[in-house]
Amino acid sequence: MRNRRHLPAAALISVLFCALLVYFACQVWGPVRMGVFFILFLLCTLQGLNGRPDRRESILCGGFCLVFCFCLQIQGVLAASLGLAFLFFWLLMAALLFPAVLGLCRFAIRCPLRPLSAPEGPVWRTWLLYTGVILVLWMPVFLCWGPVRLDVDSVQLLKQAFEGGLNDAHPISYTLLLRFILGPFYKLGMIEVGAYLFGFMQMTVIAGVLAYTLVWIRRRGGGLLWTVMGLSLFCGTTMYAFQSLVMWKDPLFNAVLALYCLFLYDTARCHGENLRRRGPAVRLAVLTLLLCFLRGNGWPIAAVVSLVLFAAFKPARHRVLTVLLPMLIAIKLITDPVYSALGLQSRLTAEAWAIPLQQLGAVAASEPEAFTEHNALSIENIIPVSALGQAYSPVTVDPIKASPDFNIGYFGSWQAKLDLLQSWLRLLPSQWRIYLRAWAAEVMGYINPRFDGGSYSFPYEDSNGAYGITSKDLVLWLTGWNGLRDELEARATFPPPALVIFGVILCGIILALRRQTRLLLAYLPMYLVWVGLLLGAPSYIQLRYVLVFAFLLPAAVFMALAGDAKEGIDEAAVSSV
Repeated sequence: MRNRRHLPAAALISVLFCALLVYFACQVWGPVRMGVFFILFLLCTLQGLNGRPDRRESILCGGFCLVFCFCLQIQGVLAASLGLAFLFFWLLMAALLFPAVLGLCRFAIRCPLRPLSAPEGPVWRTWLLYTGVILVLWMPVFLCWGPVRLDVDSVQLLKQAFEGGLNDAHPISYTLLLRFILGPFYKLGMIEVGAYLFGFMQMTVIAGVLAYTLVWIRRRGGGLLWTVMGLSLFCGTTMYAFQSLVMWKDPLFNAVLALYCLFLYDTARCHGENLRRRGPAVRLAVLTLLLCFLRGNGWPIAAVVSLVLFAAFKPARHRVLTVLLPMLIAIKLITDPVYSALGLQSRLTAEAWAIPLQQLGAVAASEPEAFTEHNALSIENIIPVSALGQAYSPVTVDPIKASPDFNIGYFGSWQAKLDLLQSWLRLLPSQWRIYLRAWAAEVMGYINPRFDGGSYSFPYEDSNGAYGITSKDLVLWLTGWNGLRDELEARATFPPPALVIFGVILCGIILALRRQTRLLLAYLPMYLVWVGLLLGAPSYIQLRYVLVFAFLLPAAVFMALAGDAKEGIDEAAVSSV
């Protein structure tokens, strides 16, 4: 009622934004969904108009709106419409969105979230209960689509596990895990039995990590409602169950990354004092080891986090210098010179350089005459300009790196990277529009809030049957009912990944507006994953690369709303989780 005088302005802003959303951003919803969105937008705008924003609110919320609206209209970039009309509508939509984002942040800051008493009893009982509930509700996917899901990477992993030739293109630790579990069954001719064992084990680990996030929330003051919402998310869509069954390193890596983020929140909340004790220091060291050996980008994430820990938290400096720093140095020595000496070093470095390769490929495909003789000679040893243009695909670098003209051996050298960068920099001033379009096409799924991948059951059926592992519908075999399998796949939906990412970014902005910036340490690994994809997208949108955002969605929202509130929380119980 206090905001009645702002109602006409808020209604006008809401109508204009919704109209531009439909007309310019091409976001078309049904009447009910659009009506709900309009009401929520109106309420947030009313809250945002109630009081002038201060400098911090203007910078953080304004910057978020500019980035979000640019990505919302990214199809304008792909259509090459980067003129004054694009600029006008971009700034107009950002200005209309600003009061709504500001109001949402203000409401979240004033949200009366108070810590509740944690449930009594041993933590492990609650954790086992939640894990069991998730597994039971995931079991139809396992029975209809088990033993595991296979894609091209899975076949390569199986080849290395059974036939030798380890290569760090796929984490050696995960390959050795496959060899340890599946190897004996493969030799005995019972590979599918081993595959069912491995699939169930991996699904159980993922379910256990998701259950742990719910226990973690409850021990920090989240009520039963958070548990119900979390279980509804994890089990309401079959996406989580499908992703936990895929035979690749990403589910385990993202599960470890989720535990890493939760630990960092506790570390930031107590200003790093927990690292003075041996137990938390050991947990951090174990999580760091797993991160670094389960995926190549784990090492830079751990290195950046260690640097922030050292700079921001004085009590943590001793552990960083005596534990994390030596560990990171040792891991780097193992994965670089030692792997190289043993012939385990990956030569497939094209994925890390996908963005400049794609941008040069776009120029070669559309304006090959832009390459001067000197520029063409710079990349001739990597791939000829004509072959680069023919192999270019807007959505993935795979055709370029798979081209017979692409010199993989030479591209593994630093001289090749230098040649690539020199050619890329020479063309940048004149071809920046093509560069921008090529970048937007490559990372579309990670920045476009409207991108919807449909079903995330994945992966390709072409790999089904590799090494004798074939997906089987046990429900059909036992009951004769063939309708459940397709229904489960149709329900493997999820909100647009970029929209979830922007939601987690907004959670960080809420903490910054609360002046609790140290808690942003918990979001830092997730943000680094996203930035890494924007700078070197390995392929077109695959949810597996950003699974940590899906795993931590309930915890990320809880952290933003709870902040560092501790009232009524049993710190002794919290420290055990």
